[in-house]
Amino acid sequence: MHIDRRQLLVAGVAGAVSTALPAAPDAIIPPQGWVKNTRGKISYISDDGKERGREWFSFSRREDGQVTLRAYCEIDDGRVERDVVQSMTSKFEPLDCFVRLHVGGKFSGTGWMRFTDTEAECEVFSTVLGRVQQRMPLPMPATTLVSHPISSDALLMSRFDHAKPDRIQGWRGGMSTSTRLDGGSGPFLSLNDRESRIEYVGPESITTAAGRFDTHHYRLLMDSRPDGKQPSYDLWCTHPDYLLVRGEVRGYLNNKTGYGRYELVEYSV
Repeated sequence: MHIDRRQLLVAGVAGAVSTALPAAPDAIIPPQGWVKNTRGKISYISDDGKERGREWFSFSRREDGQVTLRAYCEIDDGRVERDVVQSMTSKFEPLDCFVRLHVGGKFSGTGWMRFTDTEAECEVFSTVLGRVQQRMPLPMPATTLVSHPISSDALLMSRFDHAKPDRIQGWRGGMSTSTRLDGGSGPFLSLNDRESRIEYVGPESITTAAGRFDTHHYRLLMDSRPDGKQPSYDLWCTHPDYLLVRGEVRGYLNNKTGYGRYELVEYSV
């Protein structure tokens, strides 16, 4: 009788493998809604009613409570382009952030930031600074981060505690990725060592091209400018997601009146 040793070897190996390895489990299918994703577009409008910029953004809200904002911004006056990926706790306190800038049609800088309870660190490469590493000891955990998308400005309003009776409330521990109002420098971390303040104006229904929204109207109280002008920044946001529906600035922009408007024009869930 002829024995095919090759066939026996193949059969033996296959049998050993099938005995040693458990059967593959069925694919694990996560439940629907395990990540909540929303996206939208904000139009930047000047005092003459014409669009001066635009921003596309999305939010991912995860099971562990962490929130990630992704934003791409274009500002026509100044020709600032910005890419931002910013992750936060469920209270919108910063965890890490990536920023990439183009100004005037040319690459300006890129940076990655990370935050702990005691320290903020930043790795930067820019045309002005070259390669720089920042390490900043923090007197308290960072509470907010201004990375300069308008959608991130609305997250500052989460520091207002509606359980308290005070209509003007403040917070400390705010940080920023640029000292310019349009965010067109750096990126480079700075700490605001002064108290930031919010005034709560009240609830208001707002209708934009994206639909009708029930919002809370807040006012970010700002310091006077060196020229003596008093800027103001009003924001209408949903609660508790802090989606910006409308924003208005006065004494702020470099146009004839200093006025500008930001408006949600697209939104999907």
